[in-house]
Amino acid sequence: MRKTLLGLLGAAAVMGAIATPASATSLETREFVGHGSSDFGLALFHARHDARTQAEQAGFTDCEEYFKLVISPYDATVFWRCTR
Repeated sequence: MRKTLLGLLGAAAVMGAIATPASATSLETREFVGHGSSDFGLALFHARHDARTQAEQAGFTDCEEYFKLVISPYDATVFWRCTR
């Protein structure tokens, strides 16, 4: 009886009856904070570059900037949310 049950479960798994549905794939989401400062007013550019570099090194390519804090043209911070 036990061998029969194990055989049926094995056959069902091979046939895909006990497989995880494709919609169960989960996306990994992570947030990155980029800081930038510049004597020439390019702080936002440098902050975005910092966030992009962090995301790419972690293997994330699909990112969106959801908040930016520009204190002055010389100091900025951006917040990115990335998924893969």
